[in-house]
Amino acid sequence: MRWIGILLALLAFPLAADEDNGPVPGLVLEGGTELQRENIRNSLNLARQPCDLPGFRERRLLRDTEERARNALRAVGHYDAELDLSLERDNDGCWDLHLTFDPGPPTTVETVDIQVTGEGVGDLAFEAVLSQTDIQEGDVLRHDRYDTLRNRMTRIAADRGYFDADLHTRRLEVDRENRTATIRLHMDTGERYRIGRVTLDQDILAPEFVERMIPFEEGDPYSSSQIIALQRNLNDSGYFSGVRVRPLRDEAEDRHVPIVAEFEPRRRHSYEAGIGYSTDIGPRLRFRFENRYANKRGHRYHAELEASPVRSGVGFNYAIPLRDPLREQLNLFTTYRTEDTDTQQSDRFQIGANRVLQRTGGWQTTEGLRYEYEDYTVGEETDRSRLLIPSYRIGRMEADDPMTPRRGYRFDITVQGAQEELLSSTSFAQVLASGKVVRAIGPGRVLARADAGFTEVDSVHELPSSLRFFAGGDASIRGYGYQKVGPTNEDGDVIGGRHKVVGSLEYDIPVRGNWSAAAFVDAGNVVNEWTEFDPVYGVGVGVRWRSPVGPIRVDIAHGPDSDDDFRIHFSMGPDL
Repeated sequence: MRWIGILLALLAFPLAADEDNGPVPGLVLEGGTELQRENIRNSLNLARQPCDLPGFRERRLLRDTEERARNALRAVGHYDAELDLSLERDNDGCWDLHLTFDPGPPTTVETVDIQVTGEGVGDLAFEAVLSQTDIQEGDVLRHDRYDTLRNRMTRIAADRGYFDADLHTRRLEVDRENRTATIRLHMDTGERYRIGRVTLDQDILAPEFVERMIPFEEGDPYSSSQIIALQRNLNDSGYFSGVRVRPLRDEAEDRHVPIVAEFEPRRRHSYEAGIGYSTDIGPRLRFRFENRYANKRGHRYHAELEASPVRSGVGFNYAIPLRDPLREQLNLFTTYRTEDTDTQQSDRFQIGANRVLQRTGGWQTTEGLRYEYEDYTVGEETDRSRLLIPSYRIGRMEADDPMTPRRGYRFDITVQGAQEELLSSTSFAQVLASGKVVRAIGPGRVLARADAGFTEVDSVHELPSSLRFFAGGDASIRGYGYQKVGPTNEDGDVIGGRHKVVGSLEYDIPVRGNWSAAAFVDAGNVVNEWTEFDPVYGVGVGVRWRSPVGPIRVDIAHGPDSDDDFRIHFSMGPDL
């Protein structure tokens, strides 16, 4: 084996020697504008020339450089440049090429003649070319802008289905004597092709169901943006791990282009398990099972199990795609959750349905109806409730990164209630609103959060614990224990309230790698009457780690009205 090491060392030696390239030829440019110098610099490649350049090659190099420099200046509208070139050898064993130039007067565009004939006349894409170009009469001639305009017309024709388009006139005419230029681009688009039959090459879902994801009709004018939209719809459906959509232009008949969509199905069953921890609920274990296509109509369902010392539960959801399977679905669900904190104990069962609709503009609405049965204890009060609750929620979220955005926001508002005469043990109406904004300021980020709730009910004692408001904890007012802020009974036990307002302002700044430092102030309170509102505060500092599984936060906070001098808060999850 020793001889193998010697051989590798010998092979590596010349490679190591090549890494030290030594001196290289230099280029010194004087005169003109930065654009002109940059264009000349990009047209030359002196690095390929040796330092020991022989005399006969020197003369050829100067001629070649002059020609390239003149072409580079012509490309930005200067056809009568004066150039002075010289090659000077230095003491480092190499040489520098000196080029001094006067670009001379520019050539300006005198005429821009763009014409479109054929079925493309009136097409908005071509209308934009005719009315909005980067070339105007009187501009200094730029060859690159002419090339861009010519290529743009050709690309539009291909994207919009004018596959027989002919750019029969494409000329850039320069009058050297008068220093003017004429641009002529004449295109006959011919007839526009149409979208033909769409073939869906899959067998896991009913064809009529998948066809509801097609964003166009057979016979619509061809557009590559529609083909891209089809691919995006199929990818976003969640049924397939890969989708390839191909227009078969060579197989077009009567100017109708057939479309083929080829699919790679996702695995039918999915299993997920996870662990987490927060100071509010302690260690948490989560398990999820999903059937991604329960039948050929696109139905799917999932079951979840969550267990922690404070909160545990199990749930089942059956999702039925509606008229637009990508934006509208009906969820049938049932859940059981038990919660045991220092302020309350609750066992709650739910069954219900909601209709989720993804609206234009990014808004999502949820219309729901659920029946709840709950046994609860708050302070020394033990009771049970039965409620039939209709609800409506609207929300929206945008972010430049799903986990740690530098710019984004989240907002949602929910209205819900119950009527005693309609299968309910009490009557109430409730509005909940929450929002969070993230903005980059300087090297760091500002994170602002607000949560509010209002309840119309005769007495807070008529509400089950799950519908009362509490504050305090990792995602509320830090420096206070979980659900330790709110109205109290005669014994000083927190029993929750009817109204809540909580806000937070935080600034975090990167310190090293994936680590950041943060400072924050939280404020708010829970009351039964708005006249009693007196905010409590929590302030603190923390560290953030952008881990592979998402942001992890550790905070040290102090609440002046808290029973603790300070509290440590640990949490993880997306910033929005």
